[in-house]
Amino acid sequence: MHAWEPPSYRVDEHGKVVGAAPGSPHNWGRWGPDDQIGCANLMTPETVRAGAAMVRTGRSFSLGLPIGGPTTGAVPTPLVLRTSATGDAVLDPPRAHPAYSDEVLVMGTQTYTQLDGLAHVAHDDTMYNGYWAGLVTAGGGARRLGIHHLTQGVIGRGVLLDIARHLEVDQVPPDTEIGPELLDAALSATGLTTGPGDILLVRTGVLGGWNGVRGSLGLAPQAGLAAAAAGWIAERDLVLVGADNSAVEALDASAGSWRIPFHISALRDLGLLLAELLWLDDLAEDCALDGVHEFMFVAQPLPIVGGAGSPLNPMAIK
Repeated sequence: MHAWEPPSYRVDEHGKVVGAAPGSPHNWGRWGPDDQIGCANLMTPETVRAGAAMVRTGRSFSLGLPIGGPTTGAVPTPLVLRTSATGDAVLDPPRAHPAYSDEVLVMGTQTYTQLDGLAHVAHDDTMYNGYWAGLVTAGGGARRLGIHHLTQGVIGRGVLLDIARHLEVDQVPPDTEIGPELLDAALSATGLTTGPGDILLVRTGVLGGWNGVRGSLGLAPQAGLAAAAAGWIAERDLVLVGADNSAVEALDASAGSWRIPFHISALRDLGLLLAELLWLDDLAEDCALDGVHEFMFVAQPLPIVGGAGSPLNPMAIK
Protein backbone atom coordinates (compact mmCIF):
# COMPACT_ATOMS: atom_id res chain seq x y z
CA MET A 1 0.00 0.00 0.00
CA HIS A 2 1.18 3.52 -0.83
CA ALA A 3 0.45 6.56 1.26
CA TRP A 4 -1.71 9.19 -0.38
CA GLU A 5 -2.38 12.82 0.41
CA PRO A 6 -5.29 14.73 -1.13
CA PRO A 7 -4.34 17.64 -3.41
CA SER A 8 -4.06 21.09 -1.92
CA TYR A 9 -5.94 22.84 -4.73
CA ARG A 10 -9.68 23.43 -5.12
CA VAL A 11 -11.89 22.62 -8.13
CA ASP A 12 -14.66 25.15 -8.74
CA GLU A 13 -18.23 24.54 -9.86
CA HIS A 14 -17.19 24.78 -13.52
CA GLY A 15 -14.67 21.97 -13.22
CA LYS A 16 -11.67 24.33 -13.22
CA VAL A 17 -8.64 24.03 -10.96
CA VAL A 18 -8.56 27.29 -9.02
CA GLY A 19 -5.26 29.08 -9.58
CA ALA A 20 -4.08 26.74 -12.34
CA ALA A 21 -1.69 28.34 -14.79
CA PRO A 22 -0.83 27.32 -18.36
CA GLY A 23 2.60 27.25 -19.88
CA SER A 24 3.69 29.74 -22.51
CA PRO A 25 2.46 30.16 -25.19
CA HIS A 26 -1.15 29.25 -24.44
CA ASN A 27 -4.76 29.77 -25.54
CA TRP A 28 -6.53 29.46 -22.20
CA GLY A 29 -9.48 31.84 -22.16
CA ARG A 30 -8.91 32.98 -25.74
CA TRP A 31 -12.27 31.60 -26.88
CA GLY A 32 -14.00 32.00 -23.55
CA PRO A 33 -13.80 30.24 -20.17
CA ASP A 34 -16.06 27.38 -21.29
CA ASP A 35 -14.27 26.57 -24.53
CA GLN A 36 -13.73 22.84 -25.16
CA ILE A 37 -12.43 22.70 -28.76
CA GLY A 38 -9.28 24.83 -28.62
CA CYS A 39 -7.62 25.57 -31.96
CA ALA A 40 -10.59 24.08 -33.81
CA ASN A 41 -12.10 27.54 -33.22
CA LEU A 42 -9.70 28.78 -35.89
CA MET A 43 -11.71 26.94 -38.56
CA THR A 44 -14.11 29.34 -40.24
CA PRO A 45 -16.16 29.28 -43.43
CA GLU A 46 -13.32 31.26 -44.99
CA THR A 47 -10.61 28.75 -44.02
CA VAL A 48 -12.76 25.85 -45.20
CA ARG A 49 -13.24 27.57 -48.56
CA ALA A 50 -9.50 28.17 -48.72
CA GLY A 51 -8.99 24.46 -48.23
CA ALA A 52 -11.50 23.60 -50.94
CA ALA A 53 -9.67 25.95 -53.32
CA MET A 54 -6.63 23.65 -53.08
CA VAL A 55 -8.44 20.97 -55.10
CA ARG A 56 -7.12 21.23 -58.64
CA THR A 57 -6.70 17.68 -59.97
CA GLY A 58 -9.13 15.70 -57.83
CA ARG A 59 -6.44 13.20 -56.77
CA SER A 60 -7.14 11.96 -53.25
CA PHE A 61 -4.88 10.24 -50.74
CA SER A 62 -5.96 8.26 -47.71
CA LEU A 63 -3.68 9.00 -44.77
CA GLY A 64 -5.09 6.27 -42.53
CA LEU A 65 -3.59 2.87 -41.72
CA PRO A 66 -5.75 -0.19 -42.49
CA ILE A 67 -7.61 -1.20 -39.33
CA GLY A 68 -6.77 -4.86 -38.98
CA GLY A 69 -3.29 -4.52 -40.40
CA PRO A 70 -0.14 -4.78 -38.26
CA THR A 71 -0.69 -3.05 -34.92
CA THR A 72 1.78 -0.34 -34.03
CA GLY A 73 1.89 -1.09 -30.32
CA ALA A 74 1.17 2.57 -29.65
CA VAL A 75 -1.36 1.46 -27.01
CA PRO A 76 -1.59 -1.91 -25.25
CA THR A 77 -5.11 -2.68 -26.50
CA PRO A 78 -5.04 -5.26 -29.33
CA LEU A 79 -7.59 -5.28 -32.11
CA VAL A 80 -10.33 -7.90 -31.87
CA LEU A 81 -12.66 -8.44 -34.84
CA ARG A 82 -15.37 -11.05 -34.43
CA THR A 83 -18.12 -11.89 -36.88
CA SER A 84 -21.48 -11.71 -35.16
CA ALA A 85 -23.51 -12.75 -38.20
CA THR A 86 -22.53 -14.18 -41.54
CA GLY A 87 -24.06 -14.26 -44.98
CA ASP A 88 -22.69 -17.61 -46.12
CA ALA A 89 -23.66 -18.23 -49.74
CA VAL A 90 -23.77 -22.03 -49.48
CA LEU A 91 -26.50 -23.18 -47.12
CA ASP A 92 -28.29 -26.46 -46.71
CA PRO A 93 -31.19 -26.05 -46.83
CA PRO A 94 -31.08 -22.66 -48.62
CA ARG A 95 -32.39 -19.68 -46.68
CA ALA A 96 -35.69 -18.29 -47.78
CA HIS A 97 -34.74 -14.78 -46.65
CA PRO A 98 -31.78 -12.46 -47.46
CA ALA A 99 -28.49 -13.19 -45.75
CA TYR A 100 -26.35 -10.54 -44.08
CA SER A 101 -22.99 -10.19 -42.36
CA ASP A 102 -21.98 -8.14 -39.33
CA GLU A 103 -19.17 -8.02 -36.81
CA VAL A 104 -18.03 -6.69 -33.45
CA LEU A 105 -14.89 -4.56 -33.31
CA VAL A 106 -12.90 -3.99 -30.12
CA MET A 107 -9.81 -1.78 -30.35
CA GLY A 108 -7.93 1.01 -28.67
CA THR A 109 -8.92 4.35 -30.11
CA GLN A 110 -5.21 5.09 -30.61
CA THR A 111 -4.08 1.72 -32.00
CA TYR A 112 -3.98 2.95 -35.60
CA THR A 113 -4.15 6.38 -37.26
CA GLN A 114 -5.89 8.58 -34.73
CA LEU A 115 -6.68 12.03 -33.40
CA ASP A 116 -5.67 13.12 -29.92
CA GLY A 117 -8.54 14.95 -28.25
CA LEU A 118 -7.94 17.67 -25.68
CA ALA A 119 -8.76 15.31 -22.79
CA HIS A 120 -5.86 13.06 -23.76
CA VAL A 121 -3.10 14.77 -21.74
CA ALA A 122 -2.96 16.59 -18.42
CA HIS A 123 -0.13 18.21 -16.50
CA ASP A 124 -0.19 19.40 -12.89
CA ASP A 125 -3.67 17.86 -12.71
CA THR A 126 -5.01 20.26 -15.33
CA MET A 127 -6.06 19.97 -18.95
CA TYR A 128 -6.70 22.57 -21.63
CA ASN A 129 -8.39 25.78 -20.45
CA GLY A 130 -7.79 24.89 -16.81
CA TYR A 131 -10.15 21.92 -16.56
CA TRP A 132 -9.40 19.43 -13.83
CA ALA A 133 -7.84 16.14 -14.93
CA GLY A 134 -10.15 14.31 -12.50
CA LEU A 135 -13.05 15.00 -14.86
CA VAL A 136 -11.77 12.10 -16.97
CA THR A 137 -12.69 8.84 -15.24
CA ALA A 138 -12.52 5.16 -16.08
CA GLY A 139 -16.28 4.81 -15.62
CA GLY A 140 -17.53 7.96 -17.32
CA GLY A 141 -14.85 9.07 -19.76
CA ALA A 142 -14.17 12.76 -20.31
CA ARG A 143 -16.84 14.96 -18.75
CA ARG A 144 -15.04 17.92 -20.31
CA LEU A 145 -13.04 18.19 -23.56
CA GLY A 146 -14.42 14.95 -25.01
CA ILE A 147 -13.76 14.18 -28.67
CA HIS A 148 -17.50 14.43 -29.39
CA HIS A 149 -17.20 18.22 -29.27
CA LEU A 150 -15.32 18.03 -32.59
CA THR A 151 -18.24 16.79 -34.68
CA GLN A 152 -17.49 19.50 -37.27
CA GLY A 153 -14.27 17.67 -38.05
CA VAL A 154 -11.07 19.29 -39.26
CA ILE A 155 -11.30 20.76 -42.74
CA GLY A 156 -9.00 23.25 -44.39
CA ARG A 157 -5.80 23.91 -46.27
CA GLY A 158 -3.12 21.35 -45.53
CA VAL A 159 0.62 21.75 -46.06
CA LEU A 160 3.08 18.86 -46.11
CA LEU A 161 6.62 19.30 -44.83
CA ASP A 162 8.58 16.29 -46.00
CA ILE A 163 11.46 16.47 -43.53
CA ALA A 164 12.91 13.12 -44.63
CA ARG A 165 13.14 14.20 -48.28
CA HIS A 166 14.39 17.64 -47.27
CA LEU A 167 17.27 15.98 -45.39
CA GLU A 168 17.75 13.50 -48.25
CA VAL A 169 17.21 10.43 -46.06
CA ASP A 170 14.66 7.63 -46.15
CA GLN A 171 13.96 8.05 -42.45
CA VAL A 172 14.90 10.92 -40.17
CA PRO A 173 17.31 9.52 -37.54
CA PRO A 174 15.75 8.85 -34.12
CA ASP A 175 18.08 11.35 -32.42
CA THR A 176 16.54 14.22 -34.43
CA GLU A 177 14.24 16.75 -32.82
CA ILE A 178 12.52 18.89 -35.44
CA GLY A 179 12.56 22.44 -34.17
CA PRO A 180 11.76 25.90 -35.58
CA GLU A 181 14.94 26.17 -37.66
CA LEU A 182 14.33 22.91 -39.53
CA LEU A 183 10.63 23.68 -39.91
CA ASP A 184 11.47 27.08 -41.41
CA ALA A 185 13.95 25.54 -43.83
CA ALA A 186 11.56 22.82 -44.99
CA LEU A 187 8.69 25.28 -45.36
CA SER A 188 10.87 27.70 -47.33
CA ALA A 189 11.81 24.87 -49.69
CA THR A 190 8.12 24.41 -50.59
CA GLY A 191 7.72 28.09 -51.46
CA LEU A 192 4.66 28.22 -49.21
CA THR A 193 3.62 29.95 -46.01
CA THR A 194 1.20 28.83 -43.31
CA GLY A 195 -1.35 30.85 -41.42
CA PRO A 196 -4.49 30.80 -39.27
CA GLY A 197 -6.73 27.80 -39.86
CA ASP A 198 -4.14 25.75 -41.73
CA ILE A 199 -3.20 22.13 -41.05
CA LEU A 200 0.45 21.06 -40.98
CA LEU A 201 1.60 17.51 -41.77
CA VAL A 202 5.17 16.45 -41.04
CA ARG A 203 6.74 13.41 -42.69
CA THR A 204 9.71 11.78 -40.98
CA GLY A 205 9.67 8.43 -42.79
CA VAL A 206 9.25 6.64 -39.46
CA LEU A 207 6.04 4.80 -40.32
CA GLY A 208 7.16 3.77 -43.79
CA GLY A 209 10.43 2.49 -42.38
CA TRP A 210 8.68 0.45 -39.71
CA ASN A 211 6.28 -1.37 -42.06
CA GLY A 212 4.91 -3.60 -39.30
CA VAL A 213 7.92 -5.87 -39.08
CA ARG A 214 10.08 -4.49 -36.29
CA GLY A 215 8.00 -4.97 -33.16
CA SER A 216 6.30 -2.14 -31.31
CA LEU A 217 6.57 1.26 -32.91
CA GLY A 218 4.78 2.99 -30.06
CA LEU A 219 7.65 2.91 -27.58
CA ALA A 220 10.55 2.96 -30.03
CA PRO A 221 12.87 5.99 -30.20
CA GLN A 222 11.85 8.08 -33.19
CA ALA A 223 12.25 11.49 -34.73
CA GLY A 224 9.55 14.10 -34.32
CA LEU A 225 8.80 17.66 -33.27
CA ALA A 226 10.83 19.31 -30.54
CA ALA A 227 9.12 21.01 -27.60
CA ALA A 228 10.29 24.35 -29.03
CA ALA A 229 8.14 23.74 -32.12
CA ALA A 230 5.04 24.63 -30.08
CA GLY A 231 5.91 28.32 -30.18
CA TRP A 232 6.51 28.17 -33.95
CA ILE A 233 3.09 26.58 -34.41
CA ALA A 234 1.36 29.02 -32.06
CA GLU A 235 2.68 31.98 -34.07
CA ARG A 236 0.93 30.58 -37.15
CA ASP A 237 -2.39 29.72 -35.44
CA LEU A 238 -2.58 26.23 -36.93
CA VAL A 239 -5.63 24.04 -36.21
CA LEU A 240 -3.93 20.65 -36.28
CA VAL A 241 -0.47 19.14 -36.64
CA GLY A 242 -0.07 15.55 -37.78
CA ALA A 243 2.90 13.27 -38.40
CA ASP A 244 3.84 9.77 -39.51
CA ASN A 245 5.15 8.70 -36.11
CA SER A 246 3.64 7.59 -32.81
CA ALA A 247 3.34 10.90 -31.04
CA VAL A 248 4.01 13.77 -33.52
CA GLU A 249 6.85 14.76 -31.20
CA ALA A 250 10.24 13.09 -30.86
CA LEU A 251 10.34 10.13 -28.49
CA ASP A 252 13.50 9.38 -26.55
CA ALA A 253 15.43 11.51 -28.98
CA SER A 254 17.63 13.25 -26.43
CA ALA A 255 16.27 12.87 -22.92
CA GLY A 256 16.72 9.11 -22.61
CA SER A 257 13.22 8.60 -21.24
CA TRP A 258 9.65 8.57 -22.54
CA ARG A 259 8.76 12.24 -22.06
CA ILE A 260 6.11 14.18 -23.96
CA PRO A 261 6.75 17.92 -23.46
CA PHE A 262 5.35 18.81 -26.88
CA HIS A 263 2.09 17.02 -26.06
CA ILE A 264 1.75 19.12 -22.93
CA SER A 265 2.41 22.36 -24.80
CA ALA A 266 0.13 21.42 -27.70
CA LEU A 267 -2.86 19.75 -26.08
CA ARG A 268 -2.88 21.27 -22.60
CA ASP A 269 -1.62 24.80 -23.24
CA LEU A 270 -2.59 25.59 -26.84
CA GLY A 271 -5.59 23.31 -27.38
CA LEU A 272 -3.85 22.18 -30.57
CA LEU A 273 -5.15 18.96 -32.11
CA LEU A 274 -2.63 16.22 -32.90
CA ALA A 275 -3.01 13.48 -35.51
CA GLU A 276 -0.68 10.52 -35.09
CA LEU A 277 0.41 7.56 -37.21
CA LEU A 278 -0.54 9.19 -40.51
CA TRP A 279 0.44 7.36 -43.68
CA LEU A 280 2.17 10.14 -45.61
CA ASP A 281 4.45 8.30 -48.06
CA ASP A 282 2.02 8.23 -51.01
CA LEU A 283 1.08 11.88 -50.59
CA ALA A 284 4.75 12.83 -50.24
CA GLU A 285 5.67 11.02 -53.44
CA ASP A 286 2.97 12.88 -55.34
CA CYS A 287 4.04 16.21 -53.87
CA ALA A 288 7.62 15.52 -54.92
CA LEU A 289 6.50 14.73 -58.48
CA ASP A 290 4.34 17.79 -59.09
CA GLY A 291 6.03 20.20 -56.67
CA VAL A 292 2.71 21.06 -55.01
CA HIS A 293 2.78 20.60 -51.23
CA GLU A 294 -0.63 22.09 -50.40
CA PHE A 295 -4.02 20.38 -50.57
CA MET A 296 -7.44 20.15 -49.01
CA PHE A 297 -7.33 18.25 -45.73
CA VAL A 298 -10.41 16.52 -44.30
CA ALA A 299 -10.54 14.51 -41.07
CA GLN A 300 -13.67 13.43 -39.21
CA PRO A 301 -13.25 11.90 -35.74
CA LEU A 302 -15.93 9.52 -34.51
CA PRO A 303 -18.29 11.35 -32.13
CA ILE A 304 -17.38 9.15 -29.16
CA VAL A 305 -19.08 10.79 -26.20
CA GLY A 306 -16.46 11.31 -23.50
CA GLY A 307 -13.66 9.96 -25.68
CA ALA A 308 -10.09 11.22 -25.33
CA GLY A 309 -9.28 10.30 -28.93
CA SER A 310 -10.68 8.73 -32.06
CA PRO A 311 -9.58 6.55 -34.98
CA LEU A 312 -9.23 8.51 -38.22
CA ASN A 313 -9.02 8.00 -41.94
CA PRO A 314 -7.92 11.51 -42.98
CA MET A 315 -7.90 12.54 -46.62
CA ALA A 316 -5.64 14.84 -48.60
CA ILE A 317 -7.21 16.03 -51.87
CA LYS A 318 -5.08 17.84 -54.47
